[in-house]
Amino acid sequence: MRIQSFTYKELIANGVSHSFAQILTSPESYHPDLDNLVGEVDWDYFIPERVSEIIPLWDCSADAYVRWNRHGKTEYVWLFHDDPNWTLVAKSEQGIMAKLWSQWVELQESDEDCHRFAHALGFRYSNLALEKWEESLDVFEEWQLELTDD
Repeated sequence: MRIQSFTYKELIANGVSHSFAQILTSPESYHPDLDNLVGEVDWDYFIPERVSEIIPLWDCSADAYVRWNRHGKTEYVWLFHDDPNWTLVAKSEQGIMAKLWSQWVELQESDEDCHRFAHALGFRYSNLALEKWEESLDVFEEWQLELTDD
């Protein structure tokens, strides 16, 4: 199935938060290098049966992060353009924000930069995220997967 990026208005109409939608549709408005991580989705992907409401979020090297509904549950997944397998990344918007936040944080040198990006995204857990990150990547990813929007 061909999946293509949504506009800012389409993301908002589909329930994506304003600040997150702004970063996804105009990453260079935050920082010129962010568009190296956040690209436009425009590729064919294998979609499992009983998946609906596919909302493309961002692309990285032709692999896409999307929100979908599967078996009545909202999931945030990573799709691969050359592989029918997919990976569950998060169960909430804050969880998928944590994923994008972590990708940017890998390139930053100070906690201040990490907190500034979290604020721009609307990601509310940067202090806790940094603590989990320092424990280990596995701990962080486990926490990211279970993070809620509460």
